[in-house]
Amino acid sequence: MTEYTPDNLGRALVAAAEAFLTEMRGDGDEVLKSATHSEDVTWSPAAAEPILFDPLTDPLPMRATPDPKADQKSQDMCSLVFIASIGRFYAETGEGAGAEEIRRFAHKAGYMNGRAVNGWNSRTGSVRSVEVVDGKRYINQTAANWLPKLERALGVKISGAIQWVEVDDEGNVTVP
Repeated sequence: MTEYTPDNLGRALVAAAEAFLTEMRGDGDEVLKSATHSEDVTWSPAAAEPILFDPLTDPLPMRATPDPKADQKSQDMCSLVFIASIGRFYAETGEGAGAEEIRRFAHKAGYMNGRAVNGWNSRTGSVRSVEVVDGKRYINQTAANWLPKLERALGVKISGAIQWVEVDDEGNVTVP
């Protein structure tokens, strides 16, 4: 019979926790498949403290995917990561996100590449959330207002400032 010491158990718990977090974040070497609805877990943000998350620097606290067949939580995390990354980038640098940043943000949000998110600023019938000025992308007030709703739904709190551009009634964008 195997004797379990505190040291053995401690190492086993650390290894199990690391494997669990890697799977939940989706940052392992394997390609993640979209979660089916049967894999969806009901989340009750009121029952726990929100997870602090900086989309520019922190690993994903949960799976993010744009796949419409995935659970709503994973789709919402995808939206939060992409939109918040653009807003955080603008707040940190004073500049809109260029093609390289958009590619990085899109990939982290679960998209295959930066081209996959081109629709964020031009989808017919969708509420406009991303503005393009001189080739740089910024979030607008609509997107900024959406982020707290996503945070509440996911039990996540974005750490760090978010900045957006103003859009007037004629659609003119003001980059402060």
